[in-house]
Amino acid sequence: MIEMSVGRVAAAYAANRSPFTAGLAETQTAASPLSAANRTGAVAPSAESDFGGFLDKSISQAVETLKESERVSLAAVSGKASAQEVVRSVLAAEMTVQSVVAIRDKMVQAYQEIMRIAV
Repeated sequence: MIEMSVGRVAAAYAANRSPFTAGLAETQTAASPLSAANRTGAVAPSAESDFGGFLDKSISQAVETLKESERVSLAAVSGKASAQEVVRSVLAAEMTVQSVVAIRDKMVQAYQEIMRIAV
């Protein structure tokens, strides 16, 4: 299995955008009121890093939820966790998996829609 963070994928995508798109973004940045803040040395976060960071954080939280659910289930087998704790952690893991699958399906759907666009 390939181990790569979503933030790195988003950054790689941002680095390979067409020059037209990059030029348009620079034009919009220069015309925005935040451009003065950028000239004074303040760095505004880019949309790519925000989205990549958001996805990284969300995926990390999903993995932690699943690990916690597994830990509680193993504790229940050894008699160290109550049935209520097991049910709560398993339901949290189930909701997490459902959310991840729904997001994946939407991303695939968006990709397919983009591929249908005539250039």
